[in-house]
Amino acid sequence: MAKFNLKRSSMLLGAAAVMLSAGAAGYRDVTGQYMQNPAFFPGWQGAIAQVGEGVGEVWAGAFNLYQVLPDMPKGEYELTVNAFYRCGNNDFAKANQAGNPALNTAYIYANGNKQVVKGLFEGREAAPNSMSEASAAFAAGDYLNTLKFTHEGGDMVIGIANTGCYMDEWSAFDNFSLKSGDKDYTNLIKNAGFEEGINMDAPCWNMDNSESKVKKPDTNCWGGVYRKTNASPYNFGQQVELPAGKYRFSALTFLRYGGGGDYDGKIISCKGEWKLQEVPKSPKQWYEEKAYKEDDFINNAYLYVSFEETKPNNLGVSIETLEENVKVTRVKGPWEICEGNYAVMPENEPRGNAEGEQIVPEYEVKNVMPWWDDSGKERESAAAFVNDPEKWRQYVEFELTAPAKVWVGLGKDENSPAQFWNPFADFKLEMFDENLNAVEAINAANNAVEYYNLQGVRVANPQGGVFVVREGNKVSKKVIR
Repeated sequence: MAKFNLKRSSMLLGAAAVMLSAGAAGYRDVTGQYMQNPAFFPGWQGAIAQVGEGVGEVWAGAFNLYQVLPDMPKGEYELTVNAFYRCGNNDFAKANQAGNPALNTAYIYANGNKQVVKGLFEGREAAPNSMSEASAAFAAGDYLNTLKFTHEGGDMVIGIANTGCYMDEWSAFDNFSLKSGDKDYTNLIKNAGFEEGINMDAPCWNMDNSESKVKKPDTNCWGGVYRKTNASPYNFGQQVELPAGKYRFSALTFLRYGGGGDYDGKIISCKGEWKLQEVPKSPKQWYEEKAYKEDDFINNAYLYVSFEETKPNNLGVSIETLEENVKVTRVKGPWEICEGNYAVMPENEPRGNAEGEQIVPEYEVKNVMPWWDDSGKERESAAAFVNDPEKWRQYVEFELTAPAKVWVGLGKDENSPAQFWNPFADFKLEMFDENLNAVEAINAANNAVEYYNLQGVRVANPQGGVFVVREGNKVSKKVIR
């Protein structure tokens, strides 16, 4: 993609020539320091379904919601959150969830430490069944979850997540609190009580598209994910002011070229009908024919960075006229990312039909949608993003030789191919830290064993999760229980 490299000037350099494998541990998450409302509501990163009654909520899907607290002192900490989780509908959860680890998939966490969230019916027959009832329960002190952990100093990641279970699962949460001995650090957690909700009209985001119209992300899409599909062009951008350094802007995302459907390339119509139909080029054909083109601003979506004063609403035109100051990275499709293995690709088609027959029975397969619906849902992509984020994170990299204002965002110029699908979550801005990289080199030379969570934060005592393990010059991924 050499055509889109930023040319050298007095202010700017080309894309940072940093291998992800060598520099990953040297990148520091600075999203909260420089971006506003990266999840489209204050303070938090990741994605959420909605906020109401002063309570955060995700229904019908996996999610990850977190904050990075920079440069926290070493010490013993206690994280508390009012939160509950329901693994399916009320009847199923009441009968099956208690004492079953496979059905208790939501947890609060701090770095690599986590605590399973209390079940909705844990120790009770009646339970909240709305956000207002959840708010009342939390105000009364119910469903308090506590996580005690040791922090070795440096950046601390705190949050709540759900790897996903069965249809109609539900999680609500409120009142994050963080203490260490007699010191209360709760004030460092922005919007800790979810006083402010999702606001797509916040001025920090510019959502003008290539047609000079405002188009916003689709929310409450079943799970912690946003999406655009089979709709108008879109462009979600934010201008940030950054010091000199190497950066990467990223998202958990993919773009499916056209509708989903069966392996033979037929697709299910997006709305109103339930039938298989032929299309000029199926997603399978895009992959097998290697039809993707980096400069195809009709069919592709892009992550971008721009040094212009105004946001590049039309990426194709911007690249042609402002090549020095605009850089894009094409958003890859699930066929590419999964190397043609259809069986492991996230889909958004319901696993049922218009007659009410279920192709996938309820409570047999996690993270799918068994019901009939006239449009796709995002359960599978939400789960993919939470359970294997490294696989789905895509980057645009850039370097500043002096402080500058930069536009970062995600955009698509045209409504094509027919029935395309673009889920996304967790916009992230990272800065390369030479000191972290130097520490990595020293530890590698000494054959030290170090553990990092999937956000790249070092963990002293890893337990209960998936971690990146560096031992000398070897790097691997390991599940630690």
